[in-house]
Amino acid sequence: MEELARLADTAEAEVVDTFVQGRSRPVPATFIGKGKVEEIKAEADRQSVGTLVFNDNLTPAQARNIAKMTHCNVVDRTELILDIFALHARTKQAKCQVELAQLEYNYSKLRNLWQHLSRIQGGIGTRGPGEKQIEVDRREIKKKITILKDQLKVIEKETLVKRSKRSDYLSISLVGYTNAGKSTLFNRLTKEDIYTADKLFATLDATSRALFMEGRENVIVTDTIGFIDKLPHTLVSAFHSTLIEVDEADLLMHVVDISNPVIMDYIHSVENVLKELKVDGKNILMVFNKTDRLKTVQLAFLKKKLLGIYPHAVFISAAFDENLDELTERILYFIEKQKKKITLEVPVALQNIISFLYDNATVHEKAYDEEKGVFRIVATVPREFIPSIERQIEAYRVDHL
Repeated sequence: MEELARLADTAEAEVVDTFVQGRSRPVPATFIGKGKVEEIKAEADRQSVGTLVFNDNLTPAQARNIAKMTHCNVVDRTELILDIFALHARTKQAKCQVELAQLEYNYSKLRNLWQHLSRIQGGIGTRGPGEKQIEVDRREIKKKITILKDQLKVIEKETLVKRSKRSDYLSISLVGYTNAGKSTLFNRLTKEDIYTADKLFATLDATSRALFMEGRENVIVTDTIGFIDKLPHTLVSAFHSTLIEVDEADLLMHVVDISNPVIMDYIHSVENVLKELKVDGKNILMVFNKTDRLKTVQLAFLKKKLLGIYPHAVFISAAFDENLDELTERILYFIEKQKKKITLEVPVALQNIISFLYDNATVHEKAYDEEKGVFRIVATVPREFIPSIERQIEAYRVDHL
């Protein structure tokens, strides 16, 4: 409920009161009990409240019935999140993705032209395309969905072209619960100044920048959209072209707000989204952020507990540049252990290198070049072995010039 209040605040609504009801199952007609609806209506009338926000998703009938009984605009959890996304969308891509998610969600609910919203002008749940949906029928919505998907396909192709130009770079994506401090960390690592705010879903667009480390290969770092518990499936689908950065990443840095009292719940929520994206098997480095918000004793206790679960975790304060050196070292260690696809021209005499590659790397192609007297080998090799292999080949060439 605290998170719901933060979501409502992010949607620019003022939270007046909260109600909780414990039931074994929802009431089919009104989700909550009739008596609770009447109690909420009385309080809404007393405080001149115009909008009710539910922390679960409602059926069209439930939303309509509650709206009739309370004379309030009724918004469920998914609508609230979609509304925040509409509020924060800045780029053409983000706006298309949000509109697509809103249309797909409303189409799936078949709200009979959303009669319970028809008398509401503006406010949560009606921002962005929601204001226009009251007049359109299902066929027009379906047509608009098709148009938006086509537009996003074009954007996704452009994204893939941009990615192909940096295929030789290692890719790191920052993932985590919304407001965990990913954008602040991104700014510290890349010396950039992208927008940050102490609010939910401040970042909707994937931003990529190079991370230059002396004597090392360049690394691409990407700041991604924040996750949340019960992230609407329509958003995961609509933001595919943005989340492709997560799918293509060599390393995921899972940024966690260590000061959050329900830290494990948030970690599990992110892990569930990663499973939904089918990227939970990737290399994941746990980065516990906002250590500055905890007292020394509390931090020591949490460190001991979390290191027992995540032995390679790093503890930082991105806002105050604390322990970023250790994080950089961990990134460098990861780079050393990673593999890289390379093409080698190995002289026939260096059979030891060919044997080594078959034993310690993945050989994709091997072809003999009779004119040069070399084997052309395409292989994915651990990066730590590449300098030595290249030195041996170069030394042989120099000796046999």
